[in-house]
Amino acid sequence: MIAAFRLRGLKALGAIGLIFTTMLVYADEHAHKPSGQATEHTLKPGEKWETDEVVRLGMDNIRQAVSASQDDIIKGRLSTQDYQRIANVIDKNVAEIVKKCRLSQNADKAFHAVVLVDLMGGVEFMRTSQNVQAQRVGALGVLQTLHNYGKYFQHTGWSLDVIKSR
Repeated sequence: MIAAFRLRGLKALGAIGLIFTTMLVYADEHAHKPSGQATEHTLKPGEKWETDEVVRLGMDNIRQAVSASQDDIIKGRLSTQDYQRIANVIDKNVAEIVKKCRLSQNADKAFHAVVLVDLMGGVEFMRTSQNVQAQRVGALGVLQTLHNYGKYFQHTGWSLDVIKSR
């Protein structure tokens, strides 16, 4: 019986690892080699996609919610309720961004491909996973997405001080 639970746990962790790796690869592909489907304009070195006030406000709210718990996420000290609280903040702000933002067509496509898809993937992990470690993987994915946002989108003052795990 115990062996069955261990095997099930190992399979779940393996699947989580595969999904997380896929999320990172997907974000990396879009960040470095936008396809013709994702955008029609390729960024030049040092160039960033434009944002608007709605996007900046929503992303600031998300950053504040995540960065307040960043050290605890990295060190694996949050509870299921903590991850669900963060997921709710992200959901609320993503809904506002999608509803009200007015980006150019290319910037909007890039924002959806580089940021929103991965944010919502992380939220899905935090909200639906039965295992707190799987929820942590979702939160780590959100941290990486916030890093990618700052790297590829104009947002004056954007900073996500990543704390190295010890």
